Amino acid sequence: MPIALSVTTDLIFSSRISAAAAACGVDCRAASSPDAVATTLDDLAVGLVLVDMTINRQVAAEAVRRAAAHPSTPTVIAYYPHVQADLRDAAVRAGADQVLPRSRFVEQLPGLLAALSGPTRQAPTGREATDT
Repeated sequence: MPIALSVTTDLIFSSRISAAAAACGVDCRAASSPDAVATTLDDLAVGLVLVDMTINRQVAAEAVRRAAAHPSTPTVIAYYPHVQADLRDAAVRAGADQVLPRSRFVEQLPGLLAALSGPTRQAPTGREATDT
């Protein structure tokens, strides 16, 4: 079963991500710190890391950095409130593959997870797309 890692402290949003993952046949794990992200990536074959940039600017950016630099090369998608462009910029600087406003992230979440669990079990897109 493909694995996604959600990095958020928002329990309601975490539940929403977990439910979407379950509907797509994806095992969704949770982490709330950069160390937990690194440990999970070391221990499991995570294909997709979803980072909430509102958890704390430094913590979120470090979680993105660690995931983007990990040898397993998971796809890293960061999301932020559209009114906080500084969080978008921090995610881009940290190396996220995609950076999406929260509303667009919610719209695209089922497709992102479905791509992870698709026939080739590839994570969605590569390290090229940033949405502004």
